[in-house]
Order: sequence, then C-alpha cells, then structure tokens
Amino acid sequence: MFQKKPPTPLNTQPVQDLPVKFPMSTNPTPSIKTTETAVATIVDPFVNESRGETGLAVSPSSKPSILSHGFEFEGILKSEGVLNISSRIIGKVYAKSIFLDVDGEMDGEIESEILTVKGKISGEIRCHDLTIGPKAVISGNCYYRTINIQRGGKVFGKLSKVD
Repeated sequence: MFQKKPPTPLNTQPVQDLPVKFPMSTNPTPSIKTTETAVATIVDPFVNESRGETGLAVSPSSKPSILSHGFEFEGILKSEGVLNISSRIIGKVYAKSIFLDVDGEMDGEIESEILTVKGKISGEIRCHDLTIGPKAVISGNCYYRTINIQRGGKVFGKLSKVD
C-alpha cells in the first residue's frame, strides 16, 4: 500500500581529525609498553550536503552519544549534541549537553551548556546549567550560570557564578 522512502546516503566526509593515544607494545618484554598516537576521523552522518548544510547537524530527533560502562577514553572529545557517559574519560570534553551517570568518571576540563553530574569529576567545569546529583563528587572549580545541588552531592573546590 505505502512505498518505503529510499534511505538517505550517509556523509562519509571527515568532520575532524583528533589525536587518540593507545598502548602499543614495541618491546619484546611484555611488561614494558609505550604509547603511540593515532588520528581518529569522526564521520558525521547527520550532515546533509544536498541542502548545503555543513558542520554537525543536531535535530530534535537525533539520539544521544552513549559511552557505556567499560569504555575508557583519553584525549579530546567534542560533540554538538548530547553525551551520556557511564565510563571513564580523561582529557577535555566539549558538548552541548553532558549527563554523567553514577558509574561515570571524568578527569580533566569540561565545557557544556547543560551538565548533569551523578558520578565523579576531577577538574575544571564551565557550564550554563549545572545539576549535581545526590551521589556526585566534584573535585575542582565550577563556573556556572545556574546551579542545583541535590542533598548528598559533594563539591571540593570553588563555585563561581558567571554571567
């Protein structure tokens, strides 16, 4: 009765090259490892070049990026959308919205419009709206426009309201 629409082809043009570190054994002795740097290319499947759009397009129906338990990332992580983190992140994270779950840990610099923390953060936070959950532990300075700290949430550092 109804015909299916043909699938929209995904854009395979690189959005950005990011350095990624990973352990690589270069010595025959198994106990000694060195770190080499590779470049990860992130492909943006939401860019529609036929309409002349560039950069990362975020639609209200787009799904969040989920970093699950057991995943560990070291480096710079950027997103124009929502990040749900239940893993360990070391480095810098820039996103429109970040949700750090109870199992999530972040160590480094975080910049976001909306940040909800239920896990552990060690480092500097810059955001518009900051929500600190009841089991959250933040060690570092927080710069925010609005803040909500639920009973039990802990902050070890300076809280600074910015305009």
